[in-house]
Order: sequence, then structure tokens, then C-alpha cells
Amino acid sequence: MSVHSLKRLTSVLVILVLSAASALAKNERTLTITNNASIGATTLRAGNYKVDWVSHSPEATVTFYSGKQVVATVEGKWVDRGSEYKQNAVLYADNPDGSKSIIEIRFAGMKQALVLGNAASTT
Repeated sequence: MSVHSLKRLTSVLVILVLSAASALAKNERTLTITNNASIGATTLRAGNYKVDWVSHSPEATVTFYSGKQVVATVEGKWVDRGSEYKQNAVLYADNPDGSKSIIEIRFAGMKQALVLGNAASTT
């Protein structure tokens, strides 16, 4: 194999690796939760979380991380909302006891919202 061919092959491999890393990053976002709120059986404290998901079209398994630790996993569903969101947003439901539950997450740059838990079955 010539040096020219080896350089070309290396360039192609670098592009493929970067493309794969970019594709994986699309299923992960950082999210600020402004209120203590439940998600599934877990209560998340207000703060910053990494959220990633595995899509099962349109269903998704959503995992919340605090640092590198998994703090919650819940089922959700992608729902088309028709217009692209300009910033991340978390929608809450007010529970009868005064607590809050996270029912939907909207990510900047996406037209779909991630509806979580029991709220996903009603959309």
C-alpha cells in the first residue's frame, strides 16, 4: 500500500469516527431542571442533568444522569409539535400534594417533544 493510499484511508477513517461520534451525541443533551420534581418513581432535585435516550420510534427509553451516575430511567414518547424550539424547556404537572412531576422535555433545535411516563400514554 502506498503512502498516498494510507493517508487517504486514514482520512476516511477519521471522518467516519467523527461522524459516528456526532451521531451518538444527538441522543444526549444537558438539561437544567428548575424545580424538584418526580420522574417515574424518582424525585430529581433542581439542577443540571445529562439526559440521553434510545429511540424505539416513537417510543424512547430516557435516562437522567447526575455526573456519571444514573439517577432515573423512564419510558417516553416522541411527539411532533410542528415548530422548532429555540431553547430547552421542561414542562411540569402540579400534583395534588403540591409536588411537581416532569411530563415533557423540549430540546432546542428539535421539532419533537419527549413526553414522559404516564403523560406519554395520553398523547
